Amino acid sequence: MSDSQPHRTRLIAAHDGFLETRSAVRFAASLRRFYSLGTLSAILLRGDLANRRAAAIALGIVGDTDSLDPLGMALSDRDNCVRLAADESFRRLLIRAAEPKHRQRLLQVMRLNELSEHAAALAPALILADQAPDYAEVYHQLAICWYGLDQHDAATEAYHNCVVRCRYHYPAWLGMARCRMVVGDLNSALRSLRRAVEISPDLEAARVEIRALERKAEQDSPD
Repeated sequence: MSDSQPHRTRLIAAHDGFLETRSAVRFAASLRRFYSLGTLSAILLRGDLANRRAAAIALGIVGDTDSLDPLGMALSDRDNCVRLAADESFRRLLIRAAEPKHRQRLLQVMRLNELSEHAAALAPALILADQAPDYAEVYHQLAICWYGLDQHDAATEAYHNCVVRCRYHYPAWLGMARCRMVVGDLNSALRSLRRAVEISPDLEAARVEIRALERKAEQDSPD
C-alpha cells in the first residue's frame, strides 16, 4: 500500500486517541485487545507510513526486549518521523528491559554519569551487571563509567558486552569508536562509527568523524 494512501486501522485510531488524551494506559489497553507484539513489529517494518509511525510509538508503550530489534531496524526507516518515534521507543525500552527491581539502580547510575560522577557510578554499575547480566543498558552505563575514569580497554569491553546483547545500540557503537580513537586504533574506530551510522543514518556528527578519520588514514598510509 502506498504511503500516500494509508490504511486506517484500529492501530491508527488508537494512536489518534492517544494523541488526544495522552493516556498511555488507554492506548495500551486498545493495542493489547487487537494486536500482538509480533504484529506491531511487522507493521513497523512493512506497513504504510501512518501505520509505521503508530507502531513505532506503540512498541515504546507495550513492547518488551523482543521489540528492540524491530525498533532498531526502524531507526533507518525512510521517513524521519518514523525514525524519531522508533528512537524514542528504543531508548525507553532499553531502560525498561530489566526487571523493575533493577531499574532504580540503573537510573541512579545514569544520573551519576550525567553529572560526570563516574567513580561514584562505578560500584552500583558493577553490582547491576552482576545481578542482571543480560541487561544491555547496564553495560553501556558501565562503559561510560570506565571511559570517564580513563580506563579505555575496560570501557571497550563493556561497550562490546552491550552490543552483543543489543546489536542496534548505536550509542554503544559510538562509545566504542571513541575508545578506539583514544588508543590510536583508527581502523576499529572507523568500523564502529560506520556501524553506528548504518543503524541510525541521522548521526551527522558521526559521518563527519568518519570523513576525518578516512582523511587521516589516507595521509598516514605509505605512498
